[in-house]
Amino acid sequence: MEAREAALKMLIRINEEGLLCHKALNDPIRDSLSEADRSFFAKLVRGTLERMVTCDMILSHKTGKPVSKQKPFIRNLLRMGCYQLLFLSAVPASAVCNEAVKAAKKAGFTGLSGFVNGVLRSLSREFTEAGSPQAYLTAFEAGLSANQLTSFRYSVPDKWVRYYETNYKAEAEDMFRAFLTEPGTAIRLNKSRGTAEELLNLLQKEGIDAEPGMLPNSFRIRGGNIAGTEAYKRGLFSVQDESSCLCGNILPLKAGMKVLDVCAAPGGKSLHAADELKVLGGGTVQSQDISKEKLTLLQKEAERLGFPVSVKQHDATVFEPSYEEAFDIVLCDLPCSGLGVIGRKPDIKDKTDPADIKALAAIQQSILEAAVRYVKPGGYLCYSTCTITKEENDEIADSILKKGFTASHFSERVPERIRHRYHDGRLQLFPQDGTDGFFTALFQKNGESDGQN
Repeated sequence: MEAREAALKMLIRINEEGLLCHKALNDPIRDSLSEADRSFFAKLVRGTLERMVTCDMILSHKTGKPVSKQKPFIRNLLRMGCYQLLFLSAVPASAVCNEAVKAAKKAGFTGLSGFVNGVLRSLSREFTEAGSPQAYLTAFEAGLSANQLTSFRYSVPDKWVRYYETNYKAEAEDMFRAFLTEPGTAIRLNKSRGTAEELLNLLQKEGIDAEPGMLPNSFRIRGGNIAGTEAYKRGLFSVQDESSCLCGNILPLKAGMKVLDVCAAPGGKSLHAADELKVLGGGTVQSQDISKEKLTLLQKEAERLGFPVSVKQHDATVFEPSYEEAFDIVLCDLPCSGLGVIGRKPDIKDKTDPADIKALAAIQQSILEAAVRYVKPGGYLCYSTCTITKEENDEIADSILKKGFTASHFSERVPERIRHRYHDGRLQLFPQDGTDGFFTALFQKNGESDGQN
């Protein structure tokens, strides 16, 4: 199987069957591809999803009917073809059209292969006549309304254009632009396994383009197979965005502390806490999640790093009596709309709806009803999400203050360039800050600690 065929299969599974983009990009189907084809496969899947609204508007205009009315196989084939013609200048237009026709015939749509060929070749011709694909896009924009223009230019569904512009005003367009920026890779130094200098030297020796990040324990990576490096094999680092890493950096950890991560998978914060405790002299980390599959992956990562993390399958909405006031720190990185990571998971734009936000906030509240009871008097609760909505962030934080907690301040641990995003024990980052869109808040439980860890 070649890259285009694999990518088309994944797009159909994502758009028609509900498969999540990040799972598709790690599907075993990619293992059958060459290294070059894996890269092209990922570019086709992610890029088509990222620009799908723009492609759909062009295709609907071109064919005279909404893309939603076309057969699922055909609409995804046309989307992938349109994306390549518009945004992959290195791919010959003839190859895009020929391969699309072959795919239609192979899938049993011989009768529609002429339609596919006609649409894509006509688009290619119009792009050339306009002077370039970009010139065509600019001309297309001329006939659009203000809302349609934003949707088209940034490939954002109208439902989200209205939501963002209502709630974020001037920052909305900055976010839309950031979603189309290639998300970088950040890694976190595991301080118990080596030094920052050692990690940087090892990566550079293996041809990995790495530079210090905005945090003392983070690095930015460009290109390269970091999972194949000696530094990775030795457990010197974990892949973790700086926004999430900062969440771990603010924890008031001390030797001997007991930490609970109530929704731990994929495990970045649990493993960060375990690393910090190991440096301090020891402590315990209990990681729980509802997904047995995800906990297995977390356990494997903990074994790679040599960190003492205990895992347990548990539904966080269900109170666990044995946990009551048993932990010094409780981490609550809770299920959310994911609107801060659209740059990494572009299918969120289509799969999530503004109406879902209140339901997600209700789930967060039900988890917190149990989680607040697990914190010792004088202990800490760290609340975080990878979204940017007030309903899932500030409003939830306000509710925690009513559950016997006070805000715990950490501005001194926030880098200067993003400190303007901090207020009163809370940090709301946006994609245009160069990180994932991420919310972190730290609270201390009222009452005196018993002095024991």
